[in-house]
Amino acid sequence: MSRVFIVEDEVLVARDIKSRLEKLGYQVIGTAARGDDAVSRVLSERPDLILMDINLKGDMDGIEAADRIRAEADLPIIFCTAYSNDETLQRAKVTVPYGYVLKPFDNRELEITIEIALHKHQMEVALKAAGVRLEATLQNLDDGVLTVDQDGVIVLANPMAVQLLGRSKAVLMGLNAETVLQFQPLNSTGTVLDIPGLLQGQTALPVSFDRQALLRQGQDSLPVDVGLNWFSQGETSLLVISLRDLTTQIAQETQLVKTAFYDDLTSLPNRQLFLDRLTTRLISTRGEDGQDPVPFVVVIISIEGLSVINQALGFSAGDHAIVEVARRIQRIAQPDDTLSHLGGGRFALLRSDGRDPGLVLQAVESAQILIHENIEWTPDSNVTVDSHCGLVFGPGEYVAATDLVRDGETALGRAKTEGLAAVVFDVAMHEKAKAMLLMRTKLQGAIDQKVLRPYFQPIVDLKTLKIVSFEALVRWPISDDAFIAPDEFIPLAEKSGLVLLLGDLMLETVCQQLKAFNSKAIDGFSIAVNISSEQFTAALVDRLDQLISEYDLQPEQIGLEITESVAMKAIDSNLKLLETFRTRGHKISVDDFGTGYSSLAYLKRFPLDTLKIDRAFIQELAPDTDDFIIAKAIIDLGHSLGLKIVAEGVETQAQLTLLQELGCDLGQGFYFQKASTGEMISQCYERGLPLGRAQTL
Repeated sequence: MSRVFIVEDEVLVARDIKSRLEKLGYQVIGTAARGDDAVSRVLSERPDLILMDINLKGDMDGIEAADRIRAEADLPIIFCTAYSNDETLQRAKVTVPYGYVLKPFDNRELEITIEIALHKHQMEVALKAAGVRLEATLQNLDDGVLTVDQDGVIVLANPMAVQLLGRSKAVLMGLNAETVLQFQPLNSTGTVLDIPGLLQGQTALPVSFDRQALLRQGQDSLPVDVGLNWFSQGETSLLVISLRDLTTQIAQETQLVKTAFYDDLTSLPNRQLFLDRLTTRLISTRGEDGQDPVPFVVVIISIEGLSVINQALGFSAGDHAIVEVARRIQRIAQPDDTLSHLGGGRFALLRSDGRDPGLVLQAVESAQILIHENIEWTPDSNVTVDSHCGLVFGPGEYVAATDLVRDGETALGRAKTEGLAAVVFDVAMHEKAKAMLLMRTKLQGAIDQKVLRPYFQPIVDLKTLKIVSFEALVRWPISDDAFIAPDEFIPLAEKSGLVLLLGDLMLETVCQQLKAFNSKAIDGFSIAVNISSEQFTAALVDRLDQLISEYDLQPEQIGLEITESVAMKAIDSNLKLLETFRTRGHKISVDDFGTGYSSLAYLKRFPLDTLKIDRAFIQELAPDTDDFIIAKAIIDLGHSLGLKIVAEGVETQAQLTLLQELGCDLGQGFYFQKASTGEMISQCYERGLPLGRAQTL
């Protein structure tokens, strides 16, 4: 069992690698996170192999640690890292590593690399220590080995060399190496290996070579790793040439590249490769001095309807749809274009020629028509998807590929929001996106610092004009008499995921205010709190119980206001939640009634206390109008279900009179009182003063 030592500064990664190695049958004798610790422990414990991360904590990185270890001990080291840039590889070469494994990697790749490294190291040790057994050792090597005298004549060839060269040993022996070993570099920057020059002393023995393509008579060329070493026996010098077949290794490396830069599902370039190619395009555009750059366009395409397919037919059907959509988009791609699958049915197309925006938009429209056509799933069934597109033209002032993709995503978002097939990004859209980002940051800070707070608007009995309860309305003050309008930040909170934090802040602040009212003997009413769909979950039950206990309140002091859309979402589970809240004593209102589902079949099932008529029906309230008829219908409906009815947005005496005639129970609006601070309400109660037109006594 091979003993392996792991040098990795991420604890979780080290544990994962250790677990993998042990499952593969290796013994992990230790781990280290710092270079200096790794050096001392490795030199003390002498493992069979070291897996070394390049980027380590402390002053010594993995390359320096490997260099120190190799200076004192002949131990094989494999660099296991996410770093693969040329500068890092050049530094790493000095330590003569036994391989590289690029993160992330799979177990088979890791096992192959380790086994190759262990084998190579064992062979090197054997060659150094057992020169007298050279022939026997060579017979069992996986590498092809040739020994050539100073005249270039082949004097020894092991079985693997015979196999790689495709000639029998009898034919090889006595031939001149120059006629057998002909090489070409595997890449355009490589150097051709000059065997005759080495034998004649015209070329010094190189430290290392680029990989070579071994040209073979009557056969395909073979990628090989060539090793060269002079071997002396007395006064005779022999050149030992080793040939390692790189066919499997190169295939593995190709697979690694594919995994790193290509999407598994569609085999298209992934986001990283797309950004690389887009960056190259930007750089080449900047380099064309004296010429107008050829415009290009980035198209972000989002496929809609995949979730329905996944839920109805399974994820394999969704994946099939994505692959088919990729084929269809490729039909409108030009040879120099790059199409990438960013994941989840979202594609990015770099269209190299964007000189004619009209033609670009025509091509995008053609692609969307193709996308929308039926996709065969089984011989008897088809599925369909739709799409939205965001376009951004370059190069313009862009210097970063990520900025182009970002703006394409912004345009895509607008296309989705406005229900458009495609939207072209413009500067105003970018400024709006930046403004929204700034506002979100400010909103996050305002929530964290508890700048936002509830103001309280009375809900009034329309017969007595006395206050029966309050509704808590969130306000964002920016000065003593100036506020950011709720319409500006509440939708942003909902879109950005801050609505849960905002809702919890309002709940706790309302509870604090109720406790303050109770301490001044201002009681007998409740405060209704608006609950968002994200907040309306089972967790809200526990949170309310906690706050009620913490602030010594009664459940009936806290009312819950939900919209029709919240009530109708996940009806069965929400019905149970409503029943739970009602059982605990909370009063429940449906806000903005008449603007949502208005499903009577479900409404009668919900344990409600109040319906609130949306202000849209109250603003133009007058006899013989549609609003009057709708308001009357809602009031009659609510009363038939045993519910109280609240009219929102009451602003005039005429509205109040009509609502009283219609039998509306409660009202809320500027006619009675605008939303006020808890301090103002407390002062009115303490002094016996009316709160606007609403009576506090």
